[in-house]
Amino acid sequence: MKELLMLLALAAAMVAVQACREKSECHELMHDVMHKDNMKEIIGSCMEENGIVPDIGRRSGGRRQKRSPHMMRFISRLPEANQTALAECIFEKEGLLTEEGLFDATTFTEVLVAKLGEAQQTTQAEAMLAAIEDGVCVVEEGEPNLRLVFDFIWCLKEECKDVTDTSSEEA
Repeated sequence: MKELLMLLALAAAMVAVQACREKSECHELMHDVMHKDNMKEIIGSCMEENGIVPDIGRRSGGRRQKRSPHMMRFISRLPEANQTALAECIFEKEGLLTEEGLFDATTFTEVLVAKLGEAQQTTQAEAMLAAIEDGVCVVEEGEPNLRLVFDFIWCLKEECKDVTDTSSEEA
């Protein structure tokens, strides 16, 4: 009986690891195609240019440190004017503002599609491309707002996860 319980526990652990790995494949793919080596510098310089100061915490011993909250949570806690200023600055530095000062969703999507096309063609990459091409995940031109981009990326990750979950169930 003890051996059976150990086997069941091992099987459950293997299933959990597999599920975590597959979920992270979508995140890793999105990270790979969206990540830029200088992104931290861009965000940091935009924060500095706009006088946006991250929360500062105290460690034991009185040393000060920057907290590193989840990016969307940090941004959503900023006053709306700071959120807009940060988005405008980042989009300007990334070449994602139209002449009218709007977020250029067309350029953003074209660049993302090109990067997904260059990525190793996995079911995850194909799911994200299909979600864009089929209009399941859409980002539209509008006032600079990082939430638009985060929501679009979230949608792509969910579509990727759905395909990954489906292919796991079939295996």
